Amino acid sequence: MKVRLEKISIIGVGLMGGSLALAIKKVYPNVSVWGYARSEKSYRKLNKLKLVDEVSVDLNDLLKGSNMIILATPVLTIIDYFKRIAPFLEKESIVIDLGSTKFTIEKMAKKYLPKYVNFVGCHPLCGSNRCGPQNAYGEIYKGSVCIITSLNKATPFVKRFWEKLGCKVYFMSPSLHDKVLSYVSHLPHVVSYALSCAVPKKYFVFSSGSFRDVTRISASSPQIWHDVFLSNNRNVIKQIDRYIKVLESFRKAIKNSDTKGILKLIRMANKKHICI
Repeated sequence: MKVRLEKISIIGVGLMGGSLALAIKKVYPNVSVWGYARSEKSYRKLNKLKLVDEVSVDLNDLLKGSNMIILATPVLTIIDYFKRIAPFLEKESIVIDLGSTKFTIEKMAKKYLPKYVNFVGCHPLCGSNRCGPQNAYGEIYKGSVCIITSLNKATPFVKRFWEKLGCKVYFMSPSLHDKVLSYVSHLPHVVSYALSCAVPKKYFVFSSGSFRDVTRISASSPQIWHDVFLSNNRNVIKQIDRYIKVLESFRKAIKNSDTKGILKLIRMANKKHICI
């Protein structure tokens, strides 16, 4: 599929969307990058930050003439926007998302988007516990992994798009993506949130680097992770149960002063850490 990029529209100009706008403007200097503002307040903020070339509060205006539409919002909001943007999408335009789960998004894209557009599910594995367009920076995608979960005529172009931004691209089915990420991303966030909830705040002043390392991501966006947990609930629950079993093994070994058991568990973790 031959694509001549002239206009890219981003819905969700926060950390990820804003950073993507900056990266695109550097790699594709002749492409016009537009951003969507949901309110007058957001409109003024985005105009001030100058992350995009044009800001619009009207979806029709935003999407008119757009070759690529990027949805960079929380997962459930992405699904809502499928319905909202459908009437304004032009033939052969490419729609991609940056959602952290993929199975439900792929399913809803097929349901709500017109057949004459090309949807490609994407998940760039980068970001920060910080959020908002004020924290956007164009180098965030360089050197990161991007997983693509859709195979159609637009996929080769989208692959090249991410590679030009400095990403290493992998292909996975939506279901495998959600399973893998439930282990290496979603469970760690559950653990971090849980630890922050479990420790009394009055003791935080005595915390060392280890506590800050584990709880850093507990500052991540509530809405984003609410949507991730709900849209991938089966996998997340499985990994929580798996983690609880390991915790119970630690609990039993410590309670029984089982030196061999404690060392076995720690060494098992040491070996896995060395392999990372």
